[in-house]
Amino acid sequence: GRTASTRPGLGALSSVMKLYTYAGNTHALQTLIVARYNGIDIEVPLFEMGKDNKAPAFLKKSPLGKVPVLETAQGCLCEAAAIARYVARMRADTNMYGGSFFEAGQVDQWVEFAKNELDLPVGMWIYPILGFIPTNATNTKQAQEDLKRALAVLDAHLQGHTFLVGEGVTLADVVVSCSLLNAFKLVFDAAFLAPFPAVVRWFTACVAQPEFLAVLGPTALLQAPAAAPAKAAPPAKADKGKKADEAAPKKEEEAAPKKEAGGGKKKEKPPPPEKKPEPSPEEKAAKDKAKLIAKVVKEGGKKGVEIEGAADMGGLEFFCTTIESPEGDADLLQMAMTAMNAPADPDNSEERKGCSGRVGKMIFSAGVHQLAMVAYVPDVTAEKVPIGEWLAAVIKDVGGEVVMEPNAADSPDGGLVAAAVVKADPDAGKFPLKDKDLAMASAFAFLRSKGAFPEETESDDEEVCFGDDAFDNIDDL
Repeated sequence: GRTASTRPGLGALSSVMKLYTYAGNTHALQTLIVARYNGIDIEVPLFEMGKDNKAPAFLKKSPLGKVPVLETAQGCLCEAAAIARYVARMRADTNMYGGSFFEAGQVDQWVEFAKNELDLPVGMWIYPILGFIPTNATNTKQAQEDLKRALAVLDAHLQGHTFLVGEGVTLADVVVSCSLLNAFKLVFDAAFLAPFPAVVRWFTACVAQPEFLAVLGPTALLQAPAAAPAKAAPPAKADKGKKADEAAPKKEEEAAPKKEAGGGKKKEKPPPPEKKPEPSPEEKAAKDKAKLIAKVVKEGGKKGVEIEGAADMGGLEFFCTTIESPEGDADLLQMAMTAMNAPADPDNSEERKGCSGRVGKMIFSAGVHQLAMVAYVPDVTAEKVPIGEWLAAVIKDVGGEVVMEPNAADSPDGGLVAAAVVKADPDAGKFPLKDKDLAMASAFAFLRSKGAFPEETESDDEEVCFGDDAFDNIDDL
């Protein structure tokens, strides 16, 4: 790897620097990208939230147990923005802090913009999807509106600038793009991004830079933005002769009714088109079934991409979520699982689907008469979470029955799949929607018992999971 020896006096500092963080923390990734631009090596030790951040040795580095933390020869630095600024300032010849005192101020302006205008609404939108906080429709809608306002400001600026400050990538571009990274991967679809083409152009240009790729790898957007429609060709100018030719038939057509009124035979009306026979009940049922399957597969494919993003963001190996469209049908829910695990279609770059075969998961669908659940564990994590034990633990807690024993999964990552159902019993107080919440809580509890999902944190420690103080005022929404 490269070192900071290109600048005198920095080799000794950078050679011992370590960045403590959980996998996929965008507030840490920004520092690693800046380090790439500055030619500085930073070691990233393995780190487990809920365990390592509570260890006495770590609490000496970060008294609040927060990440990221940068350990240097001179001591430790906490707070994501402070760490990124420190690494950016380690070299003055790479443009990370702009080319002038004024540009340095502009860089700071955009770093603050990311923290104050982007981090909170992005989190409020995506964290319910990731299962980090409960779903709240009001908060999600407010987050979307806040992001539209912020992106409008960003787009207006980028309409006249290739990058945020000066003529090249600076810390400002790195921080703002990292703040938007998971939104682009999980929730920003083509419709939402349509009013902000300059933002899309700038973001895709940033994440394609070698320094970004070295840290993030290729960034797959939730859905590629639709291409701008081609301008309609102007109508060709016709010459006078052509106009005269076109006018002649028109006059003949106008004269035809008059001639017909003078005694000509009236034209007979064409026979009405034959009506298509009504589909039989069986044909109608088959058509409705095909539509429902298509809907289920589409929802499964979309959820798969969301789970892929969650795994990339938090280093997750397992996940639990709901699928609405099967409405408690175990066979349809199995189709949704297959769609979630399907590999990306190389011929469809406009919309990614599936892609989460490497992530073990249990999915749930509540209908009127029953709750269906399908579990999947890929080969790579089969020993860590035995699928039979996982499903049995959930069934025991919620009172269900296995309808499909573990068998080979239709997934590029191999593994096993199994299914169960929980019958509704109103007289006994068993309702599918209620059972769904209990079953999902049980599924997560089993994963935590195997060390396969992050431990829940108490309310006072929730900010630890977010890696900075962007959510200190979450109740103000």
